[in-house]
Amino acid sequence: MARRLNKKKRKSIRVGLIYVLVISVLSLLAYSYRYLNEYLQENLSTFKLVDIEIQGNHILNRIDVLELCGLKQGQMELLQLRPKDVVSQLLRSPYIKAASAVRSLPATLRIVIQEREPVAFIYGKGLNLIDADGVLMPVPRTNRRWDLPLITGIKGPLGTLGEQTQSQRAILAAQIIAFTAKMASPLNEIIAAIDMSHTKELRLRLVRGGAMVKLSSKKYRQNLYVLTQYFNTYLDWNRLATIDYFDVRFNDQLIIKEKKG
Repeated sequence: MARRLNKKKRKSIRVGLIYVLVISVLSLLAYSYRYLNEYLQENLSTFKLVDIEIQGNHILNRIDVLELCGLKQGQMELLQLRPKDVVSQLLRSPYIKAASAVRSLPATLRIVIQEREPVAFIYGKGLNLIDADGVLMPVPRTNRRWDLPLITGIKGPLGTLGEQTQSQRAILAAQIIAFTAKMASPLNEIIAAIDMSHTKELRLRLVRGGAMVKLSSKKYRQNLYVLTQYFNTYLDWNRLATIDYFDVRFNDQLIIKEKKG
């Protein structure tokens, strides 16, 4: 009987010790959380924004990005910055397609930008740029040289800079130029302009003599494949200046007309 009582007593003591230990750990965690919260609240101003890392910007320079965000190093508190507000400010730029911002203690804000990639020039209210999605951008004031074709023959207003153009013909032209860039063809490098003034056909104007390429508006992909096969296999680049036009609109056939004289 005495052994049983001693065994129960020891078990009760162990349970009691475990209970006390659990209570102590929980109390310590609660105290630590409270202390950390009070420390952050009291010392919020000590986490100054010291460094701003920016990645992905090519059209915009560092000063442009900082002005968009309204950020100044050393004059702002990192923990008071809201990354989603920074992103919203960045997306106001017509050149920025997507962006992210992340705080990194103790003093760094990391910004990653995805800029739009212009595929052509286009005239609206002055000369503008347009990307593969048809989004309009102003020509930036930089020393960068833009070796891009020109979209012509668009009738009616284009729309607002930073938004997709209202012109479906302009969107189609941008898509065609973007499509040629994805093809394994030298054609993309020699397109000087694309004329969209004709409803049922498209006309590409080439460099090296100004030869024209006539395409179907509905079957331009097939037409471009036929032309690419010819360029890759048969075209003599020294003769390009002697050609008046290439016509690939009819049943995937290629018609070549040379200049007179």
